[in-house]
Amino acid sequence: MQFKTRALLELSWLAILLCSVPSPAFSQTLRIYQIDVEQGDATLLVSPSGKTLLIDSGKNGHGSRLNAVMQQAGVDTIDFFVCTHYHEDHYGGIDDLVTIEGIPVMQAYDRGDKSFLPSSTTNSSTYQDYQSAVGEQATHIMRGESIPFDPELSVVCISSGGVVLEEVNPVTGVDENDMSVSLLIQYKGFRYFIAGDIEASTEQKIADRDLALDVDVHKSNHHGSHMSSSADFMHDLKPSVIVISNGNNSKYQHPRQSTLDFYAGMEPAPAVFQTNKYLKGGKGGNVDDEFIADLETTDTDGTILITVDDSAENYTVTYRDKSKTFPVKTSTASGISVVIESVLPNPVGLDAELEEATLRNTGTAEVSMVGWRLEDRSGRIWILTSLGALPAGQSATILRNGMAMNLNNSGDDVSLFDASNQRQDQFSYAGSSEGSRIQTGH
Repeated sequence: MQFKTRALLELSWLAILLCSVPSPAFSQTLRIYQIDVEQGDATLLVSPSGKTLLIDSGKNGHGSRLNAVMQQAGVDTIDFFVCTHYHEDHYGGIDDLVTIEGIPVMQAYDRGDKSFLPSSTTNSSTYQDYQSAVGEQATHIMRGESIPFDPELSVVCISSGGVVLEEVNPVTGVDENDMSVSLLIQYKGFRYFIAGDIEASTEQKIADRDLALDVDVHKSNHHGSHMSSSADFMHDLKPSVIVISNGNNSKYQHPRQSTLDFYAGMEPAPAVFQTNKYLKGGKGGNVDDEFIADLETTDTDGTILITVDDSAENYTVTYRDKSKTFPVKTSTASGISVVIESVLPNPVGLDAELEEATLRNTGTAEVSMVGWRLEDRSGRIWILTSLGALPAGQSATILRNGMAMNLNNSGDDVSLFDASNQRQDQFSYAGSSEGSRIQTGH
């Protein structure tokens, strides 16, 4: 009875909040709800066509909070759910959403590796509830794999289990936080990076390989902890906006003032938003009240909504009675003429390292390959950022080098996407011979 009373109170608070947050009909917008789950994480994305992607689900008892936001968003199904890692504040609410709120989850993903989890995790009722609700059917998502969320969006796994794209001799993580799934999400030119609780070790791997550059919005890793947001990683991201999901929790003291000071010192400095104000002192801190969704931290009105407009030229951050608009960094490119020149599906040696793809810039201007990718018919990818700038009229070859995408020896479909998630070229082949490069004729 106590749980039901609390759930009803939470729904009442959310109803008051969400009446003030606009809920556009399914038009041509991407909506990202950073749901107020206090010291936890839950992010709901609603695509232009109304498809849903829920990344993490807050703590035990938070199903009602998630469902209330879903109702405001006009959706009643979770098409895709991602559990970034096995900590209660990231997956504790999913069983409530499914079993108590009655919301179906069509496809779930997690970081796998469950046979290696400690008994303290697997014996917990929270983990067992997670397994019963979605975990037993969840797909192990690995670096380089895509989630087929919506044709207009790209959702690519950059890291999972502490292993990142382009890591040739993979070294898995040893800390549950650092093993979180990270996702780079693109809608036209808009870029969003979310990574659960990854810390400096995995952040450094991502930075060393330039896997996430110049994003528009970053959901702060590990609630703004001092263990995350390392310098090389953040200087690669260069986010215009950072959103911190935090609570008023004296044990963790998130966000840390040292992290906020680092954000403020970045050039250019991002706009930083918090779901809740931290009031317990110690090493924790806050941004200005102007950028905090819930100033009292005693209820559920800290949800922050990001809406990307139909042209993907601007996006708006909405919370309380406030609304702030920002320009998207990268607009859809025009006049680009980069094509797939050749592929080597069957090299002499190890496929995972030595498969090749050669691209050619047939245009008259240099093209930055930052954010470009190749994708096979299964949705696995190669990131092309390491090619740098491709001069006009020039070709460049990139090795697979541990990427998830596999040039199938017996035939495959290969697509080339630019940084705005626009397909620039496509090529299919029916077979291959060892050591023979296949020319596309493009």
